[in-house]
Amino acid sequence: MSLTAFTSIASLVTVHANGAPHKSGIAMRDVGEIVNGAVLFDEVIEWVGEADALATELGRRGLANSDIKIVDCSNRTVMPGFVDSHSHVVFAGSRAHEFARRLSGVSYQTIAAEGGGILSTMRATRGASLEELVQQARALVLSARRHGTTTIEIKSGYGLSLASELRMLEAIGILKQEFGALPPEMRVHIHATFLGAHAFPPEFAGNNEGYVRHLIDDMLPAVAAQGIAEFCDVFTDDGYFSVEQSERILLAASTLGLRLKVHAEEIVHTGATQMAARLGCISADHLEEIDAADIAAMRAAGVVATLLPGTAYTLRLKPPPARALIDANAIVALASDCNPGSCLSENMQMVLSLACVTMHMSIEEAIVASTLNGAAALGISHLTGSIEVGKRADLAMYNVPSYKDLVYHFGVNQHVRI
Repeated sequence: MSLTAFTSIASLVTVHANGAPHKSGIAMRDVGEIVNGAVLFDEVIEWVGEADALATELGRRGLANSDIKIVDCSNRTVMPGFVDSHSHVVFAGSRAHEFARRLSGVSYQTIAAEGGGILSTMRATRGASLEELVQQARALVLSARRHGTTTIEIKSGYGLSLASELRMLEAIGILKQEFGALPPEMRVHIHATFLGAHAFPPEFAGNNEGYVRHLIDDMLPAVAAQGIAEFCDVFTDDGYFSVEQSERILLAASTLGLRLKVHAEEIVHTGATQMAARLGCISADHLEEIDAADIAAMRAAGVVATLLPGTAYTLRLKPPPARALIDANAIVALASDCNPGSCLSENMQMVLSLACVTMHMSIEEAIVASTLNGAAALGISHLTGSIEVGKRADLAMYNVPSYKDLVYHFGVNQHVRI
């Protein structure tokens, strides 16, 4: 790839970290903005600075403007691409009817108890072919990219059987190859997570322990042998997996080389965040019901607190306590949780707006949480999440003169194809 220079950038948001893997506390207020900035890159970032200094840098390299591609970014904002570290975009079927019932006052738990919820999507996903799963997810990943996402984590968890879970992971693997081979301006880096412990399937009704044993003895070894999943996640909550069951599953996954994540404290407080800290999980996600002791444990263990404001909004839950987490110097990330049941949105620009308005985050904190700290939640912040020399050129351009306009002018797609 030949060198490209973005120049005359009205608002260049670098999210510079000076080699640190994340930002927390007051440091999240610094997005490293350069007004009238420039970036020189090929596959990786080669140079970052003020536009007026670009000619000097090119001269130092023995280059002229005619030797590189120059892109005038006047009146535009350039930021690191969003790192969406929590999504469920591989699935089949629709739960629009359940969404309408919830709006009429029926609870998520009631619908699940009737055989809906995750089990509804499970039935549709089990009946879908590999090609159908890939096709449906491809559209969501493309849409996410068109809204500025350059890295996305995708979970399994709607198969809940060995064959169906492996098929979901195979679909993620196909998407990873496909989007990784696209031209840089449309490329998406995909990371896979095994979430077989998403719910108890009907064939194990009344035998939760039997499914836990099946996960540990049969599913996890097969997932590890398949080699697509990088992480193992567990939905730890009332009516789903207990802390004790979750810990056994995660410990088994760890012995097979998978890194650990957990859905924690979404519906009720269970102690899942304390478990996440104890096991060294890379992230604990949702966190609507955490308390001060949970926050202290996550901060001490370096567990990334991944907040999903779209889900709290859709389910009408109380928002996760972003301010308490940030003020305690915990590592806070933002993600979409794009899924068919509780947040069907792949738009990380909208996540910024929800985070700022419903969780009282500043625009700067939300940007850091959705880029650098999102990368930390996947263990890849040394590769992406900020615009710094040596990192991948995962750039996103927006048709606004300031990064503040991304939240100020909400509900529209400001991203422009580079």
